[in-house]
Amino acid sequence: MPAALSLGSLPLANALQDTSHTDVNTYLLTVHRCMVCGLVQLAHSAPPSEMFSKYLYATSASKTMIDHFDKYAESLVKSLSHSQDKIVDIGSNDGTLLKAFHKYGMRNLIGVEPATNLAEATQNRDIKVISRFFDGDSVELIGRESAKLVTANNVVSHVPDLDGFIGHVAKLLAADGTFVFEMPWIVDWLRRGSFDIIYHEHLSYFGFRPLSIALARHGLTITGLTHFSDIHGGSWRGMAVKVGHEPGLWSGSYNKLEEIFDIEFRELNKQSLVDFEERMHKIRDALVSMLIELKSKGKIIVGYGAPAKATILLNYCRIDNSIIDFLSDSTPVKQGKYVPGVDIPIVSPEKFHEAKPDYAIMFAWNYEREILEKEQSWISNGGKFIVPFPEPHIVP
Repeated sequence: MPAALSLGSLPLANALQDTSHTDVNTYLLTVHRCMVCGLVQLAHSAPPSEMFSKYLYATSASKTMIDHFDKYAESLVKSLSHSQDKIVDIGSNDGTLLKAFHKYGMRNLIGVEPATNLAEATQNRDIKVISRFFDGDSVELIGRESAKLVTANNVVSHVPDLDGFIGHVAKLLAADGTFVFEMPWIVDWLRRGSFDIIYHEHLSYFGFRPLSIALARHGLTITGLTHFSDIHGGSWRGMAVKVGHEPGLWSGSYNKLEEIFDIEFRELNKQSLVDFEERMHKIRDALVSMLIELKSKGKIIVGYGAPAKATILLNYCRIDNSIIDFLSDSTPVKQGKYVPGVDIPIVSPEKFHEAKPDYAIMFAWNYEREILEKEQSWISNGGKFIVPFPEPHIVP
């Protein structure tokens, strides 16, 4: 039997509600590890149409991500020879990366984005967005072996058919093309204890060993890995090419893939998920105890940010509107809605500052540095953040 852990039956992380006290669909959220290849993934899936037809996360809502993708595009453009080299961004979201490529002179840009609201926000003369899930028909529309660069950022973890996805990428890539992907790493996740990134959209939680095996089945090999500690609490960028077209030098912050495999072998085993689940319970109990104590002292507690992670953390910990007054979020489409399952309203940042809360739970903890810089005025007037991971603590 594979090792497993469960958060129970929870709402979809991005299924924000228009009104309070709305009945919501819940789906079992159980993670298991394949004892053969080591891949950690969900045991059950929710309907993709419910999760991605209208997506509420916009990359451009974060200055950190805008700057990150700007540098990302600048670094990759240096490897291209012509402004008309075709670049395809799978899961292009609101086009932040494509717009950065455009800024650096690229003019043959294609996004593939199933969320119609995000796809419509991206189109311009030099950027074409295909509003659909990436599949074999997408490859035919774009052109087989036509892309010099295929990017997929925080997308591979969402894919229900990994073999199919990688196979389509391989067909899309030119012979000398490069596949570039960013994603979290299972070891970072285990070390941090951030159970809130377990949600139905995240079907897989990758180590590079199982991913490299899947790439190899379709004639692709990893040629570089770079770690970004300040992106999503730790994010990795990988580069892969077709076998036979490897560059002369390994690229990135690790000298060779074997270093990563050794770390995964040491830290990911049949006991890892059991230990993680125990840690999950301890974090939940510590956070709830902290909030109840603060509330008993008459403190005003709110949430800062309404990312998908907030839905999971609040529902798993059973923290509702009797403890938290509201969540503040800068994304207009989220404002006026309610977190499913716990009926906590989402308001604008202006409401946050008007309320002058004593404490704010930093649900968007992956942007801690940016948030602390942004809210210096509130902090100087006595406001404090509660950061849930790696264990609940108060800053500053």
